[in-house]
Amino acid sequence: MLPGRPVLNLIRPFLLVCSIILLTELVIMVVLEPWFGNRHLVMALVDSAALIFVCFPSIYFLLIKPMARHLFEKAETERALKHMRASNERLRRDADERVQAEVIERTKSDARVQFQARILAVVQQAVVATGKGGVILYWNRFAEWMFGWTEEEVRNQTLAKVTGFTTEAARTGLSGFGAVKGWTGEVKAVRRDGSTFPTYLTCSPIWRADGSVAGFVYTFIDISERKAAETAIRDSEEKYSTVVENSPTGIFIYRNGRLEFANQRFFQMVGRPMQELASMDIADLVHAEDWPMVQELWRRRLAGLGASQDYECRILHASGEPRWVSGRTALIRYGGQVALLGNIQDITERHKAEQSLRDSRESLHNLSARLMSAQESERQRVARELHDSIGQSLSAAKFMVERALDEQGLTDGDSPQARTLRAVVPVLQASVEEVRRISMALRPTTLDDLGLIATIAWFTREFQMTYPHMDVERLIEVEEFEVPDLLKTNIFRILQEAMNNASKYSQASKITVSLRQILGDLQLVVGDNGVGFDPDQPRRKTHGGFGLVSMRERAELFGGTLIITSAVGAGTMVIAQWSLPEEPIS
Repeated sequence: MLPGRPVLNLIRPFLLVCSIILLTELVIMVVLEPWFGNRHLVMALVDSAALIFVCFPSIYFLLIKPMARHLFEKAETERALKHMRASNERLRRDADERVQAEVIERTKSDARVQFQARILAVVQQAVVATGKGGVILYWNRFAEWMFGWTEEEVRNQTLAKVTGFTTEAARTGLSGFGAVKGWTGEVKAVRRDGSTFPTYLTCSPIWRADGSVAGFVYTFIDISERKAAETAIRDSEEKYSTVVENSPTGIFIYRNGRLEFANQRFFQMVGRPMQELASMDIADLVHAEDWPMVQELWRRRLAGLGASQDYECRILHASGEPRWVSGRTALIRYGGQVALLGNIQDITERHKAEQSLRDSRESLHNLSARLMSAQESERQRVARELHDSIGQSLSAAKFMVERALDEQGLTDGDSPQARTLRAVVPVLQASVEEVRRISMALRPTTLDDLGLIATIAWFTREFQMTYPHMDVERLIEVEEFEVPDLLKTNIFRILQEAMNNASKYSQASKITVSLRQILGDLQLVVGDNGVGFDPDQPRRKTHGGFGLVSMRERAELFGGTLIITSAVGAGTMVIAQWSLPEEPIS
């Protein structure tokens, strides 16, 4: 169907159908109506049947079917046109996508080239491209800074001429023959001002698509700082080697249970050659009794558990002789792992001297104890002799004089003989009392007869009577059986010395004496409210000045301690303390 005749093709069937319907109605009205007369129902049925069987087929075949065929052809045409348009659109879109992809790829390629150019411009290496003959084609900014020449000044110049390499370097690396397979090495380069500097050169060929060499790319790295650092490291290593190898102490590195390094002095101390380091077991070098302590200390140090850095132990010389050493360790990183840097010093002679000093002190302590014991024994003997011999003799003389006066009836007489004999009696009595006082001062009989508590009470009463201007306060909080027998004499002597010192130097008005138990310790405290003194200032010793020394010796004789606290204007306090054993000391 031609596109220019759609309207005419539709009008003809329409007019034909209208004519058929009109003729049919005329035939019904002219021919059949007279037959049926007023039978309108029959006429309606006939009219309807005529329309159904005559008009509808005519409408279908003459109007509807051509129209449907026309619409179908139109739809097919539009669908074919649409399909053609879609194909054309798809082809156009594919073409656009290909063009766009080519544009993007070209843009990326241009951006990549520009990015690479920017990288080469700012890279911290001198980058130079040359032709196959060595003529410079590209010279980046860092090359300008390194050599002092601009890209315009070096263009069409040979690289060997501009950079001033030696003939050998130019022949091996820059001539093109040695660089075909690539070349690297250290060379001396020359700047524009004539100064030379070491560089690390890398040369790589640029290949064409056909496999031929188009040119070369060179990179230069200034290694002046690295060379200076290498020199400094060599100097440092030489200094380190000089210090470590000539150190008077043994130095070693301990890691993973074995020695990794040791200096010459270490091998001298253990008496072994340096060649045995690899097979040397540290446990064989330390005394068997000290190795568990050293091993545990090193283990804690390596684990970061805060073990002591310093220690003393015995090491074994190759001859079997034990040697005392003082060690110190420090944590270091060695070979990427935690290790111990050890330092040991031979202290055998010092240890022997200290042991001799300790033995001497112990001997002196024992001698002092024996002297004190002998002194107490001698005092006790002298006191007993005074009391039993002279005291009794004087008492007997006094008794004989008094008896003679009674027998001769001279008690109330006024004769010269009576007066003389009566005058002798008080002298003899005073002598007896003086002997008793001296005997009690040397060794109170109450200490042996009645015990320490009674002796302290007697001594403080006598002290109060002798020094009435000083008030004595006594605080006894222990029983007699709680004080070991061997401590009683020393406690009394310390009390006696402390109170005598207070009476001489303190200018105190009150003295406090305390004897008590504190947390299982027996404590004697003698304090005063006197002028005091500065314990840190040296004091001039008078009459030998052994009072404080004797008190300290007596306190330490049975494992006790003596503490003296004082301050100017704040009085003085003497504290002696002993740890009481579970079983009484006898």
